[in-house]
Amino acid sequence: MNKSLSALAAIVSTVICTVVPASLAFAQAHQGSVVRDKPMIEIRAQVQSKSEGLVLLEILVRNSGTVPAYVVIDPRRVDRSKGPYIDTDSTDASTVVCSFQLYRPNPFHPFVDGTSVRLSRLEPGTSHTEVVRLSWPLRTTEPPFSSAPGTRDVPAMSVKRVEVRVGVLPVLASLTELVTRKRIPHDAFTGAERIEVGSAVKSLYEIQEIVRSNSVEIRFDEPHTEAR
Repeated sequence: MNKSLSALAAIVSTVICTVVPASLAFAQAHQGSVVRDKPMIEIRAQVQSKSEGLVLLEILVRNSGTVPAYVVIDPRRVDRSKGPYIDTDSTDASTVVCSFQLYRPNPFHPFVDGTSVRLSRLEPGTSHTEVVRLSWPLRTTEPPFSSAPGTRDVPAMSVKRVEVRVGVLPVLASLTELVTRKRIPHDAFTGAERIEVGSAVKSLYEIQEIVRSNSVEIRFDEPHTEAR
């Protein structure tokens, strides 16, 4: 009997030693695939035309990676107007920032948030195009929210360049399920929506990554130019 128990213990020990390393190897391989399959979104901005007080900006958002991704489109601001969120760069006031992204909830009215965006799924190799009109007098928008409520003017002569920023979210199963349930015309997102991400629950704002475009020169102290 003792010999039988010893033999059984030896078999169990062998199985455990074989299974545990295999499980660890699978976990490491899975983690590696997550890093390798990270969404790759590129943004290219160019001036279509420029005249006194008006710039037409063409924006190309392209998925150059191997996995799909969700990108933010169709922002709606606090005043219910539509278009990209407008601000100046926090470190360079001569750069106008056009944003298609999620923001934190309105700090001045935390229980009433009229802002929203939509999410567009980009498969590998596909792209999304936007044409933005920047006309002066230009005002910033809400969002983004500053330390004090309200918007401000952006003088044309102070502007030297423009940059585009786009929010990108990974195609997680929980997010795809949420997007599928939110059908037109109820397909708007505030960023406060929460989904399962691994073993945690996070808001869409928390899992968003911001991708920036090239910086485009739009100086108004130069002669009128047209895009080639």
